[in-house]
Amino acid sequence: MKRYVGFHPTFSRHDRVNKFPLFVWLIENVPILLAAALAVSCSAPVRDGFAVVIDSQSYKEAKAEIDGYFRTVENRGLHPVLVIDRWGVPDSIRAELIRLYNAKKNPIQGCVFIGDIPVAKVRDAQFLTSAFKMDQSGRYPMSDYCVSTDRFYDSFDLEWDFIQQDTARKEYFYYSLRNDCPQILRPTIYSARIFPRTNPRGDKYVKLRRYMQRVNAADAANNPIDQVLSFGGHGNVSDSWTARMDEKIEMYDQMPWMRKQLKGVEYIDFRYKDFIKQTLKNELQRPDLDYAVLHHHGSEEEQLLSGTPVTSSLPVSIDNARRYARSQVRSYLKRGRSAAEARASIEKVLGTPIPEQWIREADDPDIVADDEAYSYAEDLHVAEFATYRPQVRMVSLDACYNGSFHEDESIQECYLFGEGNGTVIAIANTVNSIQDRWINRYLGMLGMGLRSGYLAVFNNTLENHVFGDPTFAFTPAADPGFDVNAAALNYSPSFWKKQLENGYPAVQVMACYMLAERCEGNWSDLLAAKFRNSPYGMVRLAALLELANYRDDNFRECVRLGINDGNEMTQRFAVILAADCGDDSLIGPMVTLYCENYIPDRVRFDLASSFRSFDSTKVVNTFDKVFPRIVNYSNPDSVGTVIRKNLMSLTSYMADEFLDYVLDTWNTENSRISDIRSLRNYPAHALVPKLLEYLSEPKEPAVQEALWEALGWFVLSYRAPEIAARAKAVCDDTRYPQEVRKQALRAYNRLK
Repeated sequence: MKRYVGFHPTFSRHDRVNKFPLFVWLIENVPILLAAALAVSCSAPVRDGFAVVIDSQSYKEAKAEIDGYFRTVENRGLHPVLVIDRWGVPDSIRAELIRLYNAKKNPIQGCVFIGDIPVAKVRDAQFLTSAFKMDQSGRYPMSDYCVSTDRFYDSFDLEWDFIQQDTARKEYFYYSLRNDCPQILRPTIYSARIFPRTNPRGDKYVKLRRYMQRVNAADAANNPIDQVLSFGGHGNVSDSWTARMDEKIEMYDQMPWMRKQLKGVEYIDFRYKDFIKQTLKNELQRPDLDYAVLHHHGSEEEQLLSGTPVTSSLPVSIDNARRYARSQVRSYLKRGRSAAEARASIEKVLGTPIPEQWIREADDPDIVADDEAYSYAEDLHVAEFATYRPQVRMVSLDACYNGSFHEDESIQECYLFGEGNGTVIAIANTVNSIQDRWINRYLGMLGMGLRSGYLAVFNNTLENHVFGDPTFAFTPAADPGFDVNAAALNYSPSFWKKQLENGYPAVQVMACYMLAERCEGNWSDLLAAKFRNSPYGMVRLAALLELANYRDDNFRECVRLGINDGNEMTQRFAVILAADCGDDSLIGPMVTLYCENYIPDRVRFDLASSFRSFDSTKVVNTFDKVFPRIVNYSNPDSVGTVIRKNLMSLTSYMADEFLDYVLDTWNTENSRISDIRSLRNYPAHALVPKLLEYLSEPKEPAVQEALWEALGWFVLSYRAPEIAARAKAVCDDTRYPQEVRKQALRAYNRLK
């Protein structure tokens, strides 16, 4: 029996929440009970509730389809609750989700936001993204430097201060992450967005009805994951063949059932053709394709696929250089700079003088049109989805900005709301995303029937979102010996310790996460043993990433071992973690690796970046000891000279000149703060003592505030304990201005 209930939420720190009532339609006759506890315990109740949050107009326009969705959700073993948002205020929706989470009967495990549900845009939380770093001082509009994220709704232990509602885009609400709440992202429930927009590809309500019909029909088919595609776009992970080769090996380890068939895992590289777009589109329109991961660069409205053709042909090389020159000239002129400046820059890059004709061609209308057509053919644009209708069931868009659901046009929206029996789930990012992420970490669990909504819970950042129906799951292709969706809510240490020996490596990967992130206890020794002994690169990587939680000797030892791991991604992440840690014991393995004759392209790229975090003198002295023992070079003197020079250049960031530049008052305050922010990308561990000495007495509030903000990023640093100790002393010291103390408290809560 259904009933209609008016509800005024009372769970909130902020009095303003009570001004905005929600109206809740319960699918079952369930008493409404308010609760205030947020803690997730290992003996949590059976969470089989699922909240459908929708605006009233979308429900009216697609009532039949939404009602059908309730039956679909019920058929999947969940109890749906319809929450109709009458006011459009994020605080009220969040408070209702918390109430439903704490309900004694059918507490929710997840939710979906359908239609015009307000967008939370947050600041002071960039460290919870993978890559996004933008000046929040007011230099840019708030809509640009705040991150659109549904982690506001689904991560109940994070707390937010309301800033304002946007005056132009009324659906935008701005919040600041409080400095006195946990500074780590572990979503309490899963969530997803179904957010069609009215744009040149159709009316949003038509799209919504069509998509919900697709979702409701999805369960009718027996659909295991048995057809997978991986695509590598230009410039992604340094165009590393080794990375792609090892990814394919990992996919077979994730889904061993795929080894029994032909064409189970397919790979397309942008280098296969000068213009790869049509080949990729054709594959994504295959109705039997289950999952595709697309590694490329992107924007809100573009998938950037192809790059400059790789060629040994002299005429083609000249055409490439000529086209590049014209592009640079136009770029310079557009920014108000001169053609002469452009020419100087072009000749420096190409290493040779260029003809005057190349400069003159830049504004020739016919050539401009040809260049625009060439550029358009390289990439995939939202306008092309009028005739391009992807049918892949789930697509992971490993790119920047493709998931910008707050915009009127975005790539994820195009994938979900096209015609046909197409895409049910898109995974994408609302802002830029780092390339060194493990996108397929839980692919094997998906193949065993894990609900898609959990992908944003277990592999989470502020920007990464699931779009579509989060209760959707593939037909299990293998049985790990337990219900994977029940296990996702099971925080029993004994259960997950046992699963470290499960026959499926994908389950072992999840066990590493659950033990370190969700279960009580210190699992460092167990994870370290798993890292040392597992034959699977993906399991070693999972253990290594979770060991970072402990910041102990096991972590440092496994990083040392990982620097020479046989799996490219494990090796790559070990190099990155070495820079984050900064312990001097890691210099030797890193220098030795750098001296090797061949290193996978992306590993070499990250290795070069990582040296910036180490003391220059120690790195060069280590090289002087290591290189004489290397005997495989025919010309060691000349090779050694080049490597030594490169190491000195890479580590010059750590020189004392940096301290002089950012701490001495001869430089402008804005310039000093700008340089201080670079510490977020390149933690200069050796400089920490002098930085803390500068922070030991109140002075220059803006500079000290910036320093504490930057030092808060030293989460894995071997110096984190001493940073945390000083941060605690400062936040308790009333001599410091309030803003400095707030940033010190944020740093303390991150590093303690």
